[in-house]
Amino acid sequence: MRWEREKGRLKVELLGDFNYERVFKLRELLKENEELEIDLKNCRFVDTEAVDFLYNLKLRGRRYRLLNRPELLKKVCQILGVEV
Repeated sequence: MRWEREKGRLKVELLGDFNYERVFKLRELLKENEELEIDLKNCRFVDTEAVDFLYNLKLRGRRYRLLNRPELLKKVCQILGVEV
């Protein structure tokens, strides 16, 4: 996982799975009132911890963007009402 901060935004590129380990690290990195941008182009797998993380971000009104989402994740986001 690679990340950088730019103008109030945490930009993350996942290299591998979007799982509990990555979610834990994102929670550590994400600052209050900071937007999150996650690029999934090199992501191989998204587990339920990641979906729960996104769902809870939306519930708390946190702003985030998902780039290069796999088609299945798009559908899951639509079903949960967390489409971005």
